[in-house]
Amino acid sequence: MARVEKRGPKRISVLYPLPSTADLSATGNDKAKKRVAAYCRVSSGSEEQMGSLNAQTSYYERYIKEHPDYIFAGIYADEGISGTDLKKREAFNRLMQDARDGHIDMIITKSLSRFGRNTLDCLKSLRELKSLNVDVFFEKENIHSLTSQGEVMISLISAVAQTESLALSENVKWGIRRKYERGHVQSIPSGKFLGYDKDEDGNLVINEEQAAIVRRIYQEFLDGYGTFQIARRLTAENVPTAHGGKEWCASHILKVLTNEKMKGDTRCQKTYNADYLTKRRVKNKGDLPQYYYEDTHPAIIDKETWELVQLELERQKRYCQDHHISTYHRSNEKHPLSAKIICSTCGCTYMLLESKKIGEEGQKYWRCSTFKGKRGAEIEGRMFTPEPMYRPSNKPHNIKRRKDPEERHMLCTDIRIPAGEPERAFIKAWNRLVDNKETYLPEWQKIVRGDDLLKAYRTRELIGLVERVRHIESIPYGLMLKTLDHIEIGVDGSMMVVFLAGIMVQIDDIISHEAGLELNLQPQYLVE
Repeated sequence: MARVEKRGPKRISVLYPLPSTADLSATGNDKAKKRVAAYCRVSSGSEEQMGSLNAQTSYYERYIKEHPDYIFAGIYADEGISGTDLKKREAFNRLMQDARDGHIDMIITKSLSRFGRNTLDCLKSLRELKSLNVDVFFEKENIHSLTSQGEVMISLISAVAQTESLALSENVKWGIRRKYERGHVQSIPSGKFLGYDKDEDGNLVINEEQAAIVRRIYQEFLDGYGTFQIARRLTAENVPTAHGGKEWCASHILKVLTNEKMKGDTRCQKTYNADYLTKRRVKNKGDLPQYYYEDTHPAIIDKETWELVQLELERQKRYCQDHHISTYHRSNEKHPLSAKIICSTCGCTYMLLESKKIGEEGQKYWRCSTFKGKRGAEIEGRMFTPEPMYRPSNKPHNIKRRKDPEERHMLCTDIRIPAGEPERAFIKAWNRLVDNKETYLPEWQKIVRGDDLLKAYRTRELIGLVERVRHIESIPYGLMLKTLDHIEIGVDGSMMVVFLAGIMVQIDDIISHEAGLELNLQPQYLVE
């Protein structure tokens, strides 16, 4: 049997850390001192809050400089910035970067709510600072972030601060909505927009220089120009935007055309704050009630003109839906009838193409755009035999292999209109209106007196243009924009010219080179 020996108690020796050689070699007391910075923040730019910010910065600067163990590392202050979002807090982000670069050993701030009201962002920043061995001291709560119990306390207090921020946000929203209900629109903040300034009492007053631009935008839109075209013209003329910029875009023009403030009314709560932390604003699509007030300030545009623009925007939207296009304004001075020629069979627009067939190279023609996807619609009761696709050849083996195309149902894509014919159709239709204006005038006046506001306006415009322009031998681009709705191509190639006033003129006898008509599509503008 093995013999077991008893051993005495184990001896344990404690190895204490030696003093740092770097510390021993350092001279003076500067090495033991901490580089300390202070962070201050106020959430609004009011006079009272700015006074509080100045008091905080002067107090912490004096406190750090007078402390014997601290080296002043700077004051970082954010003015009028919410504590729920880090992205907009420039001073805080500079503070974090200086800490990463090793310029700061300790940060002092008044309270945890000044450091941040978003629990997640606050803890993330504190943990990063802790990994950098940078202590954060919250004076009000008397907490150091590097202590063992610091993060637990900070988590609890930060959650409370975030809840307070939510409660404050709800209180502010409640107050603003009560102002909506009482109609106190002057006290409700609104961004800068074209045509108006605010006086000392918060009332909207007309900026006459900008108001002239607003009136021009409305008139040019009713004259047939699209938002992109208007923006391009304003940019080319160096006309300043509402904020003084020189670059206009279509969205700027559309906002001016749809803003009810231009006619002197105010609609409140068009957008709302969807998240109190990120401050993300979204359009109010029925989620919250809206409040509409009439005649709250002087109008730049009369109510009838504003309503005409809204009706025209709606008409253009329906036109795009009916004819399967994404944008209404596709025409230009070079191609004035783009998206204006319509297939009567499928309702799609025609495209201007260039032939590649032998013997027809370079010849341009209009064709229904559905040919691109081979989606042409059948024309009821009509048959069609396509032209042969083979190259001309008299060699016996080629002749033997040829197969003539078979007759089939006619498709709307089989119709081809030579370039220039739709332009001549418009010219002929217009001249017919001029020649027969006395016959048409009673019907036009009946439309003017009707209930359709937009059609009445277009008819008044048409009557005036017929009187002023008279006969034409080419297409003035401005005249076409003001008067033409579309040209409809029939199954037999005939054309129906439809004007915006609702008047339709059937053209059945277009000749390719009609005597006395010269096709000239250079830009021409009507003189009012």
